[in-house]
Amino acid sequence: MTTREGTRKVPYAFSYRVPDEFVRLPEADTLAGWDEALGRLMPEANEEELAAAGLQMRRFLPMLEEGGETTVLTAMCAGTEDVGGEERLSMGLLAVSARPSDHDDQLMAAEGIYRAKEQKFFAGQKEPAELDYELGKGLQGEQDMLLAVKLPGGPGVMSASLRSLTLPAGESGAAGPVIPFASLQLVVPAPYGYCAYVTIATPSVFLLDSYCMRLAHVGRTFGFDVPTGGGSAESGE
Repeated sequence: MTTREGTRKVPYAFSYRVPDEFVRLPEADTLAGWDEALGRLMPEANEEELAAAGLQMRRFLPMLEEGGETTVLTAMCAGTEDVGGEERLSMGLLAVSARPSDHDDQLMAAEGIYRAKEQKFFAGQKEPAELDYELGKGLQGEQDMLLAVKLPGGPGVMSASLRSLTLPAGESGAAGPVIPFASLQLVVPAPYGYCAYVTIATPSVFLLDSYCMRLAHVGRTFGFDVPTGGGSAESGE
């Protein structure tokens, strides 16, 4: 696995597939590769528009990271999708990351993650609705959905939340605009030592079901290959 300079190297070893419409993005702290990646996402854009989009993305990407994570992949999709017979803009940012954990049992780790998210999402709500699907059970409130799911790679926890996001300020120093967005996350504990995270952020909140399906696609392809003795290994996509 390739890790960012200065991060702790942990023997992460997992494989997954992301939907074909996602284009891999360069790291936020580099300049190389942005024109090519954004050119695939915005084929009609000129050089000035690509440069402006690249600057905005490099400002935005670090906002998705949390302390202690090693980012494996960031990717983006952009286009249109049919919503009730009308073509609407669809845009999503996907991140795959990993974080150390001291667990040695996948099911117990998933249970702990579920309970922590349940407290975070629903502590102030009286009666969230119960959800019961073939491959998962959980709760749904006014802004959040939480599922304990069964995946080929083991138990996991999937959540979907509606929030608002303040974009980075522009060169003028004025506060950036506040936009609604949906945050979807899948957490899959490895057999031991770490948890893998797949997060999708999208301002296309009217396409929440569509992006939930994309997240489920990644989850169905997720698998672990933990080397004997804890040596490092490559992760794939």
